[in-house]
Amino acid sequence: MPADTPNVVLRDYRRRDRAWVTAANLRHYRTVEGFDAGFEDAIVAALDLLERHIDDETSTFLIAEADGRPVGCVFFCADTGTAGRVRLFYLDKAQRGRGLGRRMMTRIIDRARASGFETIRVSTFDRHRAACRLYAALGFDRTTRARATVFGQPMRQVDFELGLTGPRADEHTG
Repeated sequence: MPADTPNVVLRDYRRRDRAWVTAANLRHYRTVEGFDAGFEDAIVAALDLLERHIDDETSTFLIAEADGRPVGCVFFCADTGTAGRVRLFYLDKAQRGRGLGRRMMTRIIDRARASGFETIRVSTFDRHRAACRLYAALGFDRTTRARATVFGQPMRQVDFELGLTGPRADEHTG
């Protein structure tokens, strides 16, 4: 699907974006997904971890802006020496289904590859079907964990991994 997001700019995250990232994630996940108050602690902890890597040249922290206002975010930084992890991938509802998520993830994949990473990891939940479809379409391999109650909701965590070397390394453009 071609990206239908010509007015959306991808730019680097700035620390002043933290309030928007926190508020946007809380608004969606508490209101729409029904996550409990523990989710706010998880966002704060994730942003604390990520901001320790903000000056790392191999990290990619993106904010999507439409008409000068944030509408999405995605963060990528080292998880181990050769693997990195995607965290806090979020898009406003009005931006979904237009190719922006693919555009953001393709930027992450391209930068991770250029930085020498061999693997990208991302975790989500089975109820996030559009995200699961996107990761699969980009060539990520899927594993599913046991059902558990997370943030007050019964869900199954789904882990995805994309190899950036080897015979399937260029499938992410599919």
